[in-house]
Order: sequence, then structure tokens, then C-alpha cells
Amino acid sequence: ACDGVLNYKISWNFEMVLTSQWRPSVFIRDGQRVDVPAEAQHECPMNHDVEFPGLGTMEAIPNGDAAKYAEMLGVAGTIRETGRYSLRWPGWREFWRVMKRLGFLSEDPVPGLTISPKQFLARHLEPRLQYGPGEKDLTPMLNVFEGVKDGRRRRWTTRLSIEKDLAAGLSAMSIGVGYTASIAAQMIAQGLVKGAGFLSPATDVPFDAFMAELSHRGIRVDEMDEWLD
Repeated sequence: ACDGVLNYKISWNFEMVLTSQWRPSVFIRDGQRVDVPAEAQHECPMNHDVEFPGLGTMEAIPNGDAAKYAEMLGVAGTIRETGRYSLRWPGWREFWRVMKRLGFLSEDPVPGLTISPKQFLARHLEPRLQYGPGEKDLTPMLNVFEGVKDGRRRRWTTRLSIEKDLAAGLSAMSIGVGYTASIAAQMIAQGLVKGAGFLSPATDVPFDAFMAELSHRGIRVDEMDEWLD
């Protein structure tokens, strides 16, 4: 389905897609918090490319507060580097860098009109970025963890890639979001998630049981564990 000028078609709320192109980020570098303002999101040094098996080169673009997860997991005091990114096909970064500089993500109405540049983009592009019959969306995820264990450097990498289920009519985005929410809800009902009130899937959902349920639904997470020295 990657056949348009943007190499992108809509699999979730397009207003939110546009909003995520104007989003500040927080990283940890050399043990220090680094704030990336929204206007620098697509052109700061944290932008880089990654190789994803079976998919090739993808752009990794700063997205959201990575330091928050380090705090949530209790490693903020020792972690040296952490980042959170969106993965996109090549060309996405440069397109939005230019569009942002031209003000196309502004929510201020155009003088003399009642519509903002962002509203215009949403209404103009949304019907032009739809999937056709038989086309699939794709949801890849890549996580890389490095640290020291037993005095040696070690890297643990996890990857998953979800495609649309054409027979069921479920998009990859729906599978990735809906199945995980359903699993968590069932675990709560079964009493497997302990505690009450505001909980976090990062710390309060039993990992092994959750991963087993993903596997039962056909979502496979590939893991690679390697020593670096």
C-alpha cells in the first residue's frame, strides 16, 4: 500500500497524526534530561535511521516523554540514555520539517478565514490517504535495551510486526491496540492485575502472562539476547 507521495495512509485518527507532528519530546543523554521542543522534532540530533528486518530502512523520529518511562520503571537514577521514537518510511522527516516551517500545522485561523492551516490539511489530505480494497496497514515496533549484567555489556532487542487481517477486516493498528486492551481487561476481570485505582501497563500487568496471551492471538514478538563483550 506504500504507493503515494507521502508513503503513508491513514490507519488511525488523522487529526492526532497531525498533532503528533508537533510534539515536544524528552530524552536522557549522558544521564541528563534533554528537552526537544516541538519545532525541532524533525531536525534535532536525536533523529536517526534504523534497519528493520524484512522492511529495510526506516526513520526514527522523536516522539514523547521517554524519561517518564525511566522514572516509572525505577531506573531514572542509573540510566544513561533513553529515547522514544515513531518509525516512518524515508521522506517523512523532511516533508514535515518543511511543512512545519511553512506553518501548515498552525492552529491559528488564516487571516480573513475561519479555518486554520492544520484544519485545512486534515480535511484536504484525509480523503486522499485512504487504504484501497485489499491493502494492508503495517505496525512495526522495535525496542533495544543495553546495560551491564554480571560485569559484561549486554543487549536485548525485541521486534514485532503486525499486518492487517484481511479476512477479519481488522487493521494492524486495531489489532495492536484492541487486542492488548482486551487482554488487559480480561486480566483485570480474572484478578491477575493486582491493586486498584490508576495503574500502569508498564508496571502492573504480569509480563509473562500478557506475552503468552499475545502469542495465542498470533502476535509474535521476536527477541534477541546478546553479549557485547
